[in-house]
Amino acid sequence: MPVPSTPHSPEQPCERICIVDDDAWVADSLKVLLQAFGFDAQSYSSGVDFLAADLRRHAACLIVDHHMPGMDGLAVVNYLQREGVRLPTILISGRLDTNLSERAAKLGVTKIIEKPFVAGRIVDLIRTALSERNRCRS
Repeated sequence: MPVPSTPHSPEQPCERICIVDDDAWVADSLKVLLQAFGFDAQSYSSGVDFLAADLRRHAACLIVDHHMPGMDGLAVVNYLQREGVRLPTILISGRLDTNLSERAAKLGVTKIIEKPFVAGRIVDLIRTALSERNRCRS
């Protein structure tokens, strides 16, 4: 995963990004990348682990893999919405199709990105999602 050339600026506030992916390599790589850009990145190996953590209500953005055993990414998003937790969500998947895109849109997923992805692209998507979230709060 190539690393973007514009890391975090010191004046940017540290935002918590939660990563949920059963692929440890993907989760660890994303965590290291996001920490290099000044984000407080936390990773979880399953939707159940993420939902059990109290941190979910303090997350600024969620990156969740769709294809995971047990609870898939859209089930995680659906659960959060039923609990009243709304946060920008980037769904990642190795297999995108129209049905998945439509289901994700209905749940309010901010963006869907296909694996493998370029590191700079995911960082840009996070920054855009956070910027839009902050604009809505103003």
